[in-house]
Order: sequence, then C-alpha cells, then structure tokens
Amino acid sequence: MTDIRRQSYGFIQGERCGMNRRGNLITRLIGSVADLIGVEPRAAVARPATPAAWSPAAALAAERPPSSLSAFALSTRPPSGRRASDSVSFDVACRTCAGAHFRVFAFPLIAPDPSPYYGLEPGDTFNRPPHRLACEGCGEIHTLFDIRTDGYDGVLNGGGATESGDSGEAPIVGASAVTITLIYNIELDELQEYASEEGRHPSDLFDAFVLYALPLDGSPPLELVYECA
Repeated sequence: MTDIRRQSYGFIQGERCGMNRRGNLITRLIGSVADLIGVEPRAAVARPATPAAWSPAAALAAERPPSSLSAFALSTRPPSGRRASDSVSFDVACRTCAGAHFRVFAFPLIAPDPSPYYGLEPGDTFNRPPHRLACEGCGEIHTLFDIRTDGYDGVLNGGGATESGDSGEAPIVGASAVTITLIYNIELDELQEYASEEGRHPSDLFDAFVLYALPLDGSPPLELVYECA
C-alpha cells in the first residue's frame, strides 16, 4: 500500500520520541494499518492457513464493541497473523440504511510558523478530532471517535492529550469505505478492574484508535492514528 495520507499527532508525538509508556504500540501502528486489518477495507483476500487468534481483551471487544461505536453497524474482521493479536478491526456501516460509504469529518487547523506540532510543517493541516461520519446513502451523521471521552484516557483520565476542535468542522475525505482498528495493549483482568470501578465495559478502555478510509474515487487512503492511553 502506497501514498497513504497519514496523521498521527498528539501524544503520538511523544511516543515517536521514546515516551510511550505502553511500549512500541504507536510505532507498530504507524508502520501500516493494512498490516493490522489484513487488507484494505472490503478487499477480497485468502486468509492464511495458520490459525489466528485475538488476545483475551481484543476477543472481548470483538464480541462486544465499545459503547462509543453503538451508532454504527460493525462487521468484525477475523484476526490475522501467527500470534495472538491485541488489535481488533471492524468495517463500518450505517445502522439506518446499511450503507457502507461515508464522508469523514474533522476540525482542520493550519499549523502556524513555527509549528508546535510534531510531524507538521508550517502550513500543513492538522485534522483534529472529534471525527464524525456522514452516510452517503441516507445522510445520517454520528460521532465515531472523540478523544476527550473515548478510550482509556477518555474514560478514566478526563480525556486524551491530542488537541480537539470545537468549531470549523469540515469533511476531510469524500465517499469512502471506513475500517477502524482498536488496540488493547493491557491485560484483560486489569481492564476489567478499571472498567468495573467506572461502571463501564472493558472494551471501552482501548489504548489506541485507528481510522482508515479508502476513497471510492481512487484518492490515497486516509489513516488517522490516536494514542488513547
């Protein structure tokens, strides 16, 4: 897969500099989302003969996705690879009309000079969360990801470190097939303990969130990666 429009900001800046307290999570993510989900969204592919499995936490999320995704219909992708995977991927569809194509929204910000954002040069666009999806079929719009409320830090610590927007929302990609990947780089018993204290389900406490959008017009895929813990 080539020519991916990739965004990985916020605390991810720190992880790229060796500050990731959960190991090499983001380094693995930034390598290629296609490696995590197996293929580009909805492309046909032969599954490897070697049996694959999820980690216990990822398996639980595959069975019961996070509550923050309840506005969408999700199709779980089978695990891939030879080792238990701590990531689980879902193809996204509209719960109202079953449409599989969306416009992805963000709160764009042009980086000033000098740029305070790692990986962004002055004049580059920072597509800040939260991200909403607008169904191309029926026009329904719902929030897919808000780092202020979703994931480990969103639930337990009052929000993630990535800057969010509150005005100037705009679409950042045209009609696209959307796949999301969630990472659970923590033991299930620990997740269950924290989730129980907050009255939440363990799947709500994901460590990282990846949005991968494949435009129908042949434009480069869009990849948004967020550290959430």
